[in-house]
Amino acid sequence: MLGQVRIKVPAGIARGSVARVRVVCIHPNERVERQGGKSVDKNYRFINRVVVSYLGRDIAELDTSTSIGENPAFTIPFRATEPGPLKITFFDTHGSRFEGTVEVKPS
Repeated sequence: MLGQVRIKVPAGIARGSVARVRVVCIHPNERVERQGGKSVDKNYRFINRVVVSYLGRDIAELDTSTSIGENPAFTIPFRATEPGPLKITFFDTHGSRFEGTVEVKPS
């Protein structure tokens, strides 16, 4: 399903430690088509920005391009300081926004 965001947080995160979260966004990520060595002029649909928020604050922002493939996956490190929401938002070139949120519970 287009725009489905799956986030996997490791179990047993210690408070203050750096955790590596894995995230996948279901998206076609169109690549630039070429004809006769020139790009075909059209409005390509691909994820061009990813924002990671933890405890309501943006902690990372990634600008991407057509070089990432279909259903892109990222591993994102962050310091788990206290329990709270981790939200990852994907934006594409057609103005769509896809979000996933998980509750982080460091011990």
